[in-house]
Amino acid sequence: MNKTETITENRIYTRLYGKGKSVVSGTTVVYYRSNNLKINRLGLTSTKKIGCAVKRNRARRVIREAYRLLEDRLGTGYDIIIVARTKATSVPMFVVKNDMEKSFRSCGIIKVSENDSTDTAE
Repeated sequence: MNKTETITENRIYTRLYGKGKSVVSGTTVVYYRSNNLKINRLGLTSTKKIGCAVKRNRARRVIREAYRLLEDRLGTGYDIIIVARTKATSVPMFVVKNDMEKSFRSCGIIKVSENDSTDTAE
């Protein structure tokens, strides 16, 4: 993740949950807000409602990989928190990636290019 730093401070999470905007999909919830920096900051969360530690860690790994694949197409200057939902533990990674892509498009975070109109289903 070359243009992204990890969010480690609780105050940033609290600010995003309180003042950020959110988009809900089947596998994730995306909270976002502009940060006026030249980089994105990313936070990943998964609650105990998802299941045991193995399931929570898998959900975070899948979301991190989906974000990595989409990172080159994202704009910069955003704080983003991605919350895993229960479905994220049982679906293939490309489903999570497609959900995240739709969420980022609806937020306006993803850059639109000519190649995006010719994408095919995986």
